[in-house]
Amino acid sequence: MITLQSGLTISNHNFSIVLSHPSPSRVILAVPHDGLISNDFSGMFQARTSGLKGRDTHVWPVANDIVQKALQLGTRIDTVRFLMARAYVDANREMPDESNLDPDTCGQTALDDLLLSSVYQSYHSELCRLVERSMQTFDVEQILFIDLHGFGRQPKIAPPEGYDLILGTANRTTIYHGEVDRTFVRFMEECGYSVFLPGEQPIVPKGDPFSAGHTTRWYAKRYGINAIQIEIFSTFRRREGQAQGEKLATDIAKFLSKHYR
Repeated sequence: MITLQSGLTISNHNFSIVLSHPSPSRVILAVPHDGLISNDFSGMFQARTSGLKGRDTHVWPVANDIVQKALQLGTRIDTVRFLMARAYVDANREMPDESNLDPDTCGQTALDDLLLSSVYQSYHSELCRLVERSMQTFDVEQILFIDLHGFGRQPKIAPPEGYDLILGTANRTTIYHGEVDRTFVRFMEECGYSVFLPGEQPIVPKGDPFSAGHTTRWYAKRYGINAIQIEIFSTFRRREGQAQGEKLATDIAKFLSKHYR
């Protein structure tokens, strides 16, 4: 473990990188799909037989920028990044013996190779530890859990200019307190972003795009806290879009600092 002058500590254990602060944070950020690639472990593990296997490329730099920018504004954000290749473990799915909470991923599980169970458990143990630490200091309505992802194709419902961000709240069932989702969207739209905001009912019969995965639903249900899945369009995650990605991180940090300092 390394502790920076700012007090932020960095640890790396069992394929989970954890950024945390000496005091509890009101925001816990999860990055499950920007890890290593499948070829890093060729011939070592049994691959998952169902579900997406690709990375949400370069979500982590945005997450790290959010943490650093928020800290400059006096706001602590605790973060966990999952490093195991998604081809072998999808940390945003349930274990084979657990109940599925996301109807869009029925039949998909976190892993097929039980040798990797401890890797999955370590990631969620760290997230649970950080959430529970926060709950010892703050009321549940003061805590926000964010599951950060990336998307590369615009959904059919997108406006001509496309969406920059897509929120997933399982049609607001993961929002237990207040209107943080709506407040966030108003803030980001004022900053010039196009954001999809789910309502209580899906806007298409088969359901909203990226409605909210297992992780968002599970942490909201288990702890009674607000949880939001945020999908970031690829424009903000490309090398040529680095400045746009940094601005996005700064604007998200400003929102979190305004409401969760």
